[in-house]
Amino acid sequence: MQAFAKRAALLLARATETVATLLLITVTILNLTQVVGRYAFSIGFSWTEELMRYLMIWLMMLGSVAAIYRVEHMGVETLEAMVAPRYSALVRSALYSVGAIFCLVVLIYGWPLALRNAGQVAPASGIPMIYPYMALPVGAVLLLIQIGLSWFGGWDEQRKSPVADGDDV
Repeated sequence: MQAFAKRAALLLARATETVATLLLITVTILNLTQVVGRYAFSIGFSWTEELMRYLMIWLMMLGSVAAIYRVEHMGVETLEAMVAPRYSALVRSALYSVGAIFCLVVLIYGWPLALRNAGQVAPASGIPMIYPYMALPVGAVLLLIQIGLSWFGGWDEQRKSPVADGDDV
């Protein structure tokens, strides 16, 4: 069970990192389009700024899933360093328990909020507002799954290193 949880956590982290990377590339291209359009051609694209904002919300939620896997949340490391090494796993579990509770709150309130805004359309880009609003409940579910997998799979210290991408779980 522990090996399965470790493997599933790794796959979830890699999948969310891949999507987050693609979103970051898209945001960068949109930003460059906005800058070039504004300063080279004296035209502004109002929809690019709006779309970038919505994509950044998704990027943050998906990037948090990978940060959970890699144990890279700044507050966790800071609080873990304040206790004796033998208690660091306990502190980490307590902190991620609080994080899981927060994710549950985001899920409980985010899902109905997204559904309420399903009929609304973004003013500049014309995209349905359910897409930006769904970032919260979808991200919360993925974070809860990653927290659960990390609990069952154990908190690997080697995940913190950037070389950990080639982890064999």
